[in-house]
Amino acid sequence: MIDAAARVFWEQGYHATSIDALCEATGVFRGSLYRTFGDKHGLLVAAFDRYAEGAIARLKERLAADLPPRQALKAALLYYTEIGARLSERRGCFITNSAVELLPGDDALRPYIESTLLRIGSQFSLAVARGQQSGDFDRHLDPEEVGRFLLCLIQGMRVLGKSSVSEAELASIVEIAMRALT
Repeated sequence: MIDAAARVFWEQGYHATSIDALCEATGVFRGSLYRTFGDKHGLLVAAFDRYAEGAIARLKERLAADLPPRQALKAALLYYTEIGARLSERRGCFITNSAVELLPGDDALRPYIESTLLRIGSQFSLAVARGQQSGDFDRHLDPEEVGRFLLCLIQGMRVLGKSSVSEAELASIVEIAMRALT
């Protein structure tokens, strides 16, 4: 049910999503939805949290792949070029879309968004530190700063992916980022 709600919020945005659309997508009656989540916003928070946990787990898995650190990081970044350019709906990223639509005003969702972005950046920082230890990346770079840079990079690629940008154009951005790390 939460995954179905996340898809609706992701496709339509929070403000454009009606309770009726959520009930139809989830197969849950309005009263049950309110009893379980309190309101539409409560369901959004649950949907965002579920999506974010999955996104972070998948990133962590990609970065921990049995590859040299440079290749693992590049593959993880290229994943974002693929989903950004290939998804026919071009709906962007649920995390990014939620941040753009609802911040700074949504005090209830803000900690979830901020925590998610921090955790994504931290995963990139850890990957950079591993690459520095292996000699793949410049040891003079601050892994935390690079992690934030890579977070901004993927968020920007997800926004660009909503337009008609090609996968090759996004991949060229990844190539530049990878060169900056050596």
